[in-house]
Amino acid sequence: MNSYQNTWWEQARSDHNAFTLLRGQGIAQCHSLHYLQMVTEKLAKAHFWRSGHMPPRSHAGFVQFLRFLGHVRVNDQERIANLFSFSRFADFQNWIRTVLPIAYDLERLAPALANDGPNPEYPWPHAQPVFAPVNHNFAVWTMLMSGQGRDLMRVIRIAINRFPEYADT
Repeated sequence: MNSYQNTWWEQARSDHNAFTLLRGQGIAQCHSLHYLQMVTEKLAKAHFWRSGHMPPRSHAGFVQFLRFLGHVRVNDQERIANLFSFSRFADFQNWIRTVLPIAYDLERLAPALANDGPNPEYPWPHAQPVFAPVNHNFAVWTMLMSGQGRDLMRVIRIAINRFPEYADT
């Protein structure tokens, strides 16, 4: 892991700790979602710094990160599958395909990607705010509370906790 990756990973870990704390307090879902979205964005950036070159400046990246993990070199496949608690790489790839819609919706919570719609940070629409995130029931939160969504959050936790083990993959 290079120093750039480490810097982004440290912040992603801290954001994940905040997410865990907020989620456990039962406060408005917008606050937990805000941190979870930031965790996934920074985790992806940490991973894509592996080349030592700056990745694109974008809030999108988590979906690309998951897709990348599903297409690692053959000699890394078993290790990656096991690291994320899958017995076979094909099972891990299939799982990624099933959670990509949730990951995409989570990624799109960033205000810059929300297209003047629901986001966990700012009231919307921007020009004439009618909705406050604190009063909104986010569809992605419902998905995250489902079996697939809980499993995605488990894999995010593993990705944060075990990042040094695959950072150079």
